[in-house]
Amino acid sequence: MAPLASFAVMYRPAKNKVFDALAYHYRKNLYAKIIARHDLRGMLTWLKANQVIWYTPDVDAGTKNSVFVPFFGVPAASITATTRLADMTQAAVMPIFFYRRDDFSGYDICIEPMLENFPSGNIEHDTLRINQIIETAVRKKPEEYLWQYKRFKTRPNNEKRFY
Repeated sequence: MAPLASFAVMYRPAKNKVFDALAYHYRKNLYAKIIARHDLRGMLTWLKANQVIWYTPDVDAGTKNSVFVPFFGVPAASITATTRLADMTQAAVMPIFFYRRDDFSGYDICIEPMLENFPSGNIEHDTLRINQIIETAVRKKPEEYLWQYKRFKTRPNNEKRFY
């Protein structure tokens, strides 16, 4: 299968070297470029060349480059990368979601319209907006969301940890 033209994916290397090599092998067959999640220069270069990057913003990456905004009504350390990357590169932001078909025959891909007035100049507002978009998508098929992921691991103001 030929790589998806002009489509990059961000990734985080796995701790298991065999799994990581296998995942990398399949990623390179699907995507035009693979960019490590810490490769800011690579992301900026790719976006400034008007190319596409797919990544998932609903991760708890600690307090660095995050703000606490609600996710399903619970304050969550939410990354601000979407806003910062769009601001630095003038890249359009288009939410995309994957839903398993009820008959398990494959997936449907839902590509939403480009976000208007994004970034807004208010990073907390933008990050909350991203969380709300994800919430709406999750509500369509909540059984498919990765609920076991510790999305609320980092707590604001030394609140008691959930996990």
